[in-house]
Amino acid sequence: MHTSLLLVVAVMVLCLSTLPTPAKANDAFSIPNTSSITLEDSDRSYKVFIKLPNSYQENDPAQYYPVVYMTDAMYNFQVVSGVTRLPMNMRNMQQAILVGIDWQEGMSPAASRIRDYTPSSDESWKRKTGEAERHLHFIANKLMPHINKTYRTLPSQNTLVGHSLGGLFGAYSLLTQPDLFNNYLLSSPSLWFNDKQLMKQFRGSDFMLKSINAKVFIAIGEYETAELTDFGHDMVNDAKEFKAILEQKNRLSATQGVNVKLQVIAEADHSMAFPTAAIQGLSWFLPQQNRLALH
Repeated sequence: MHTSLLLVVAVMVLCLSTLPTPAKANDAFSIPNTSSITLEDSDRSYKVFIKLPNSYQENDPAQYYPVVYMTDAMYNFQVVSGVTRLPMNMRNMQQAILVGIDWQEGMSPAASRIRDYTPSSDESWKRKTGEAERHLHFIANKLMPHINKTYRTLPSQNTLVGHSLGGLFGAYSLLTQPDLFNNYLLSSPSLWFNDKQLMKQFRGSDFMLKSINAKVFIAIGEYETAELTDFGHDMVNDAKEFKAILEQKNRLSATQGVNVKLQVIAEADHSMAFPTAAIQGLSWFLPQQNRLALH
């Protein structure tokens, strides 16, 4: 009996030793070539995620890279990293440094983004609005100088990516500091905010009379209409109207400085549009040399 029991125990130990080892709590997935920093903006702090291209360490130190900045980092950074990984690694897209700006630390994501990405104050909102100017100042005067000082960047090749209120923030940047970025990816921009105040400013502004050289990619989901959205705004029509405003400004300008595209993404709602917008817009902004003739 004793021998039989030992045999059973030995078999159980052998069987258990062949089972997969359970994952440890510290075996969390991380995006390759990525680091994070925290930058202070007076009484506020923001975590920033930075992803370097695969070739960054391999290439000659004389190799410099465009930079793609994006809002809502906890969502957008993961998506942009994923959709660009294969085309950049396959050299079908120009390799770039990715920089994601998170929400203010210690503050709820909704409160932070509503305050930081809205260009005007709207008292009808329960949360604070209207501090896009301060947030853009932080990006222009704190974040971008740090990135340019720390990494091998091409300061003349900057892209801004934003979705929803982040897209509204991108449009605000185009209006107020059009030379800060060369490319603007506005995914499902919330142009309806505060009775479309920003679009009214675009109509009345003379910003196109300045020396501007920028690409603007506007993307919107097919289902982002008044009938199909929870908040009743026709964002598809707003996107088309905004494109028409930019094209009109181009016609009135001698420089023709804004190259604008609009993509209505089939069968996509507000929550689904961004991944397609990201890959399509960045493919237009960052083509490889052998693909330039196609654009």
